[in-house]
Amino acid sequence: MTQSLKILSPGMLASIQDQGRIGYNRYGVPRSGAVDPVLLRLGNALVGNDPYEAAIEFRFMGPSVTAEGGPVRVALACHSGGELLDFATQEKHPVTPFQTITLNEGDILKVFPIDQGATGYFCVESGLALTPVLGSCSTYARAGLGGHNGLPLQSGDSLPVRAPAVYSDSEKIIAEPIALEDGPIHVIQGPQDDHFSEADFLMFVGTSFKVSSDVDRMGIRLEGRKIEALPEKGYDLISDGLVCGAIQVPGSGQPIILSADCQSVGGYPKIASIISCDLYRLGQMMPGKEVSFKAVDLQTAQSLYLQKEAEIEKAIASIRNYFGEGAVDLLALYENNLVGGVVDAQNPGHFPGHLEDM
Repeated sequence: MTQSLKILSPGMLASIQDQGRIGYNRYGVPRSGAVDPVLLRLGNALVGNDPYEAAIEFRFMGPSVTAEGGPVRVALACHSGGELLDFATQEKHPVTPFQTITLNEGDILKVFPIDQGATGYFCVESGLALTPVLGSCSTYARAGLGGHNGLPLQSGDSLPVRAPAVYSDSEKIIAEPIALEDGPIHVIQGPQDDHFSEADFLMFVGTSFKVSSDVDRMGIRLEGRKIEALPEKGYDLISDGLVCGAIQVPGSGQPIILSADCQSVGGYPKIASIISCDLYRLGQMMPGKEVSFKAVDLQTAQSLYLQKEAEIEKAIASIRNYFGEGAVDLLALYENNLVGGVVDAQNPGHFPGHLEDM
C-alpha cells in the first residue's frame, strides 16, 4: 500500500503550494506559490527536501492529519505548536514549532491555531506525489490548477507520498528560527509614482495603515489616510503588468498589496512595490495589524536581500537532533569535552598533571 497523508480536517484555507508557476504571467496565469517562501524553505530543510518542494500551506488554523500505509515524517513550520495522538498507546504528546514528527500508521497530528502571524506549512519528507501543472504543483483555485484536484484541501483528501524514506535517527528542530518582523516593509518607489504628489508619497511611507478584513491570496486591502491621485493623472491607466508585491491605489485611495495569486495585468497606478526579500511578510499579515512602509533604493534592496539570505542560512544551520521537551541529547554530550581539568581543593593554585608535576 502506498504511504499517504490523509486530511482529517484541513483547518483554514489549506492548499498545496511550492515556488509557483514561473514564466506564465504573459498568458494570464498567476504565479501562485507560497505566500511565505521563507517558512516553506525552513520546513523543507527540516525534512531534507529541496527548498521549494510542494507542501501544505494553511492560514490561521492548522490541519489535522494521519498517516496511512506506513510511517510518514513531516515538519511543522509555523509559529504554533500541536499535539500528536499515538495510535498504539492512545497517549498525547506535545509538538513544538519548527520540528519534525514521524507519524506511524494511524497516528493523528493536530496543529493548533497560529498564535503569531497568519500562515504555516506542513512539509513532508521526500515530498508529495502530485502531478505538476505548467511546471508547478501550486494550487490556483480560481482556475482549478494544480494541487489536489485543483482545489483547496478538504476533509478526507489523501495525499500520496513520493518514495517515502523514514529514517531511524532522532527528530529534528530548528534551534534558531527566524522571528516575525514588526518594522516597516521596504518598498521601491513606483512605477507609477508620478500619479501622486511628493507630499502624498511621503504620507504613504510616513504613516501607518491597518490591514482590513479583505485579505486573501490575491491581495491585501489596507485602510488609512486616503492617497490622492493628481487631478491630471487620476486613478486609471492603460492596463499593464502586475507582480506580487505591487501596491495599487484604486479610486478609493486605499492601497491594495497584490499577493501570490494576483492577476497578471491591472489598470490602477502602482505607488510602490515591495522588495523581494520582504515579500514573505505578506503571508503573515492578519486583519487589524498595523503596517508601515519605508522607501529604499535598489542598492539597499540588494543589501537587504543578502542579509535575509544569511538569516535563512543561519536558521537552517541551527537544525539539531530533537528528543522532546526536557530530554538530554546524549550524542551532543558524547561529542563535547565536558571536563577541562581538575583542581586540588587543598591547593587551589596547583593543577595536577601540568608540566610542573612532570
